[in-house]
Amino acid sequence: MEQIGGGRASQVFALDDRRVLRRGAFDAAAEARLMRYLHGLGFPVPEVFAAEGADMTMERLHGRTLGAEVNAGAIGVPEAAEILLDLHDRLHEIDAPAELRGSTRGLAMDANGIRKVLHLDLHPENVVVTDAGAFLIDWTNAIAGAPEYDFAVSWAIIAGVDPGELGPELASQLAWFETARAELLAAFRERAAPPALETAVAYRFADPNTNAAESERLRKALKAS
Repeated sequence: MEQIGGGRASQVFALDDRRVLRRGAFDAAAEARLMRYLHGLGFPVPEVFAAEGADMTMERLHGRTLGAEVNAGAIGVPEAAEILLDLHDRLHEIDAPAELRGSTRGLAMDANGIRKVLHLDLHPENVVVTDAGAFLIDWTNAIAGAPEYDFAVSWAIIAGVDPGELGPELASQLAWFETARAELLAAFRERAAPPALETAVAYRFADPNTNAAESERLRKALKAS
């Protein structure tokens, strides 16, 4: 099998022109159930064909990430921000299924009784732009809660990342990012109140992959917000 993608916790292999296999280090059953639920409601996620243990077979998306589209000059930053906000808004119209948890990393995001589907990792590298439109991938972190927390976590991801820490290949793909950071932050900041931003920063602090430098960037961004 040809590996065509992956991240810290998973690898993605091409099975054929229509299907990919994502192999991870965790059970994919809950994520597959949520993706099937969303797909059934018409939200743009890859169709899931099978899930067994840590393996999930799903629809192969033919396209580039939103970040790659911006880097290539095919999509401008204002349009990219609109795509991200539109995916947020469409997702947050959907009531979370009863089994979807409302807290993560010790933080409750449904404490006020609002239970919409939250992605909690919605950024340009998790959006694939195809001829059929933009699709949202990587649902590992999804929970139920109030939409402002989802906007706030997107804000925190954008505020904290340093492309130079991601290795030369990914850093070159994100060459566009520094000039776009302020515009993306402003777009998400408008949708999240200060308490939600504080929760989002705490959420990022609780991620074992968040290093000291990123934590400091987040503190500075929160103070300036």
